[in-house]
Amino acid sequence: MSDADDDVTVPDDSSFGVLSGAFWALVIAFGLGLFFYDFGVVTLEEVVNGQPIGVIHNFRVTMSVIAMVGGGGFVAVTGWFVYRYAAPRRETAAKLRPGSGRYTFSVWSLGIAFLVLMTVFMGASALAQTDQAADPTAQAGTDRVLEMDITAGQWFFRYDVAGVPFTQGNHVVLPADTVIKFRITSADVIHSFAIQELGVKKDAMPGQVNSAWFSVEEVEGERTITVNGTEIPADTYQVTCAELCGKGHSQMVSQVFIVSPEDYRTWVEANGGTVPESFEASEGGHGEEEEGGH
Repeated sequence: MSDADDDVTVPDDSSFGVLSGAFWALVIAFGLGLFFYDFGVVTLEEVVNGQPIGVIHNFRVTMSVIAMVGGGGFVAVTGWFVYRYAAPRRETAAKLRPGSGRYTFSVWSLGIAFLVLMTVFMGASALAQTDQAADPTAQAGTDRVLEMDITAGQWFFRYDVAGVPFTQGNHVVLPADTVIKFRITSADVIHSFAIQELGVKKDAMPGQVNSAWFSVEEVEGERTITVNGTEIPADTYQVTCAELCGKGHSQMVSQVFIVSPEDYRTWVEANGGTVPESFEASEGGHGEEEEGGH
């Protein structure tokens, strides 16, 4: 190789390395900012006030935005590399400079290390608090409680609600502004009780009873149900089986009708039942103390 071949003018890419590092620092900072906004503001407010499904949706939006910004940035940078370093634009490959890309590498290393440490910290904190969950009545903001037993089988759900004198099948009527504590088991194989809109999912195991709770704050009245010839407003939530349980798995669905506490009392009494004492306890308001809880 001649001296002329060795005497290649190498473009100064140091400014580009600084800009690239700054760009990815902004992308990572943007993602972290959204994440901490969700965790520090939205999460701490919404989880205390009730079901965490709103928080799940917010995190999904955050992750989608981060993916679009980060993914879009990656595509943009890749396109720039293709344009800048395409073969027709340069006959001889540039020599590799020691320390090239150190800014981008430093930003990515620090960003990834920080994300890993925060993930470990928050994951460990959440696991440490799993056995210290607050009373669901405090989380839901009501001291009204209703208990329900659920039996899952191929391919059905059966509901036995306290105070209701019969078993409900294809649908179950429940009150709003009430903590619904349920116990679930299976009559045959493994099933899973899931209400996606409320973020509720609990496995039904043969020979084992699992428990959980959920609550709906209010009724918007998207439909009505009939009680003694009177139409009362209700909201509908679909129950599905979230565990593959045989050929009828996809048809294993039922509905939850949520009505106001007053309309629920009317519905129970119209069907020959009596609302339990735990439901009666807060009819006068939310301030009374009640024994029990988790």
